[in-house]
Amino acid sequence: MTTTTQILPDGTPCISLRDPAQIIASVPPLLGFRPENSVVVLGLGGADGTRVRPVVRLDIPAAMHEPDAVRALQQVFDENPVKAALIVLIGHRPGQSPPSEGPPHRRFVESLCAKLGPRVPYAVWAAEIREGARWCAYHSEESGVLPDDTSTVTAAVFTAGGKVTFESREELAAQLAPDDVEAVARRAKLVTAAVNALDPSVSPERLLSAQLALVRSALERVRRGHLSFSDGEIVGLALALSNTGVRDACLALARVPHVSSDAERLWLELVRRMPAPERSEAAVLLSYFAYLRGEGALAGIAADNALDANPRNVLADLLSCCLVTGLPPERLHGLACTEDPDLLCPESAGSEK
Repeated sequence: MTTTTQILPDGTPCISLRDPAQIIASVPPLLGFRPENSVVVLGLGGADGTRVRPVVRLDIPAAMHEPDAVRALQQVFDENPVKAALIVLIGHRPGQSPPSEGPPHRRFVESLCAKLGPRVPYAVWAAEIREGARWCAYHSEESGVLPDDTSTVTAAVFTAGGKVTFESREELAAQLAPDDVEAVARRAKLVTAAVNALDPSVSPERLLSAQLALVRSALERVRRGHLSFSDGEIVGLALALSNTGVRDACLALARVPHVSSDAERLWLELVRRMPAPERSEAAVLLSYFAYLRGEGALAGIAADNALDANPRNVLADLLSCCLVTGLPPERLHGLACTEDPDLLCPESAGSEK
């Protein structure tokens, strides 16, 4: 077994894993949560075939839906050519026990391997991703026991980089749940009142300037560790993010390293506190920031949240489609282009550029 790690010149961690057990144990930090009853396909691309992207997860399909799942996965990897695709199945269909010998879902795996072709060096199965769980390969006699996934090199590197691995997708999604249902309902009425009270004599330029200042102030507070906002401040930010000029300036922060993490924290807080449909704008910003960081699971959950709040949110629909097709994050950098990327940067962040 070979397991090494190094930091590339651009700051990206490079982890070398050559043991199937280590690769299976690396799936939770790569996804951001511990998957159950899932098929995960790890694409390896880049010039030397070692860059992990895309990482695609689906629920293990019912037998009648296996052809649809195979076609969906084939489309992702046809549109995102890779040098190799590693197939990892975890668990089994709900209500169905795994066979006593060998891995389950052989027909599904064989169909998927046939469609992905020689790009699949191996496919493996594990009942769950837990220390001591057994794993085995589909096309060889290889088998073994999984290590503690929280103590792998991959987990250590991701944890050092500030990434959190949740116990389940549901736990990850719970981050976006309203912090106070009654408060959110109260703010919905306040937003309506604020919209009705808007002064039509205020020029769009003056309104944009005031709303940018409001967002900038909120970012400064988050930067200082202050995450409490009054109803009036939440309402003001809801109106601000509904302004496309403000929204576009916020998107640009995704490519400003010294501010992006604070901005993402603000979007998450606003998703939890804003009513629909205004919450959709905070959720789509969260989705975009997570997408660019390679956090596909969070990006997808946030995009769904945005569409639930406002099914007509065009950007949320675009991000959702991009996630389904596995579009590489760098292809979406253009959405963050602006003439002044530092327009919303808090003054205290300037010295850290």
